[in-house]
Amino acid sequence: MKKKLMTQAELMAWEVKARRWLVLGLAGVVTGVFGVGWMTLQISYSMLKKSDVMQVAVERLIRDERVRKELGEPVQLGWAVTGELEDGLDGGTARLEFSMRGSRRIAKVTLRAERRVGGEWKFLLLEVKSSGSDPISCADGAGIPAKKS
Repeated sequence: MKKKLMTQAELMAWEVKARRWLVLGLAGVVTGVFGVGWMTLQISYSMLKKSDVMQVAVERLIRDERVRKELGEPVQLGWAVTGELEDGLDGGTARLEFSMRGSRRIAKVTLRAERRVGGEWKFLLLEVKSSGSDPISCADGAGIPAKKS
């Protein structure tokens, strides 16, 4: 059987359809990769935000009158959390950075903490820095009474 060759018009129509499918396929792949990356970030940020050290630090910052005055009320935790958290049965360490925002401004928070076996988190550094003002230290021993249990 002899196959008939495509005409110029048929070839051009086929090429347009092929390009459309190629663009749609590439857009699907890019969207999928972006979606998986976004989901991974959301899960890791969510896990860090729910950790004990983050919850204690955020509670301490929200209770601090200096932070509330500097940022404006209500003070809330920002979206992203970066750094390292090692929390195991034999203690833990945390080196994190995140943002806090209030009605007036946004500030960067730097956190360094450690925990001994069975103990509470000890904040070696818990510093709030907003642009145009001095850093506010909320670390242990920085003038903030520890929460009584």
